[in-house]
Amino acid sequence: MKKILIAVMFVFLCGTMNLYAAQLKVGDKAPDFSLMDGTGKAYSLTSPEYQGKVMSIFYVDPDEKDLNSHVEDALLKDPGLERNVRYKGLGITNLKASKLPNFVIKAAIKSKQKKTGAVILLDPDYIILNSWGLQNDTSSLVILDKERICRYIYNGKLPQAEVDKVLSIIKEYQVK
Repeated sequence: MKKILIAVMFVFLCGTMNLYAAQLKVGDKAPDFSLMDGTGKAYSLTSPEYQGKVMSIFYVDPDEKDLNSHVEDALLKDPGLERNVRYKGLGITNLKASKLPNFVIKAAIKSKQKKTGAVILLDPDYIILNSWGLQNDTSSLVILDKERICRYIYNGKLPQAEVDKVLSIIKEYQVK
C-alpha cells in the first residue's frame, strides 16, 4: 500500500512539474506553433509576416471575444505603433473553449478581422493553451519582442493602466 501511495504521489508531482514548466513567463522565449486561419493557410511565429516585428497576440475564448476590445481599439488608434513595419497583431481563437458551433465562431472571426486587420488563427486542440500555459475560458494578451521573447503577459480583462503599459512596451521593443 505504501509503495502505491508513493507511486501515485510521484506521478502527481511529475505532472505538476510539467504543467509548471509549460507556463510562459516574461523573459521566456515563446514556443513556436503551426496553426491555420479560417481559409486553411498555416502560420507560425517564424512566418514571413511576423519576422523582425514585435507582436501582440490575443488568445481568446470565443465567448469572451470582446473582453479586451478596448485594448484592440487602443492598438488601432495609437499613432506610435509602426504597423506592418515593426509591429504586427495576431489573434488566436481557442475553438474548444466554446459550445458555439465552429461556423458561428468563424463568422465572428471574419468580423473581427475586418475591424482589426489582424490575422486570426484557429486553435482546435489547445496547442497554445498547453504549450504557453495560458488560462482557459478567458482572453489572454502576450507581447513578444522581435526575438520571440515574452515581454508581457496578462490573463483576463486589462485595466486601463495595463493598456497604457502594453502600448509603452510595444513602442519600446519596436526600436530595440
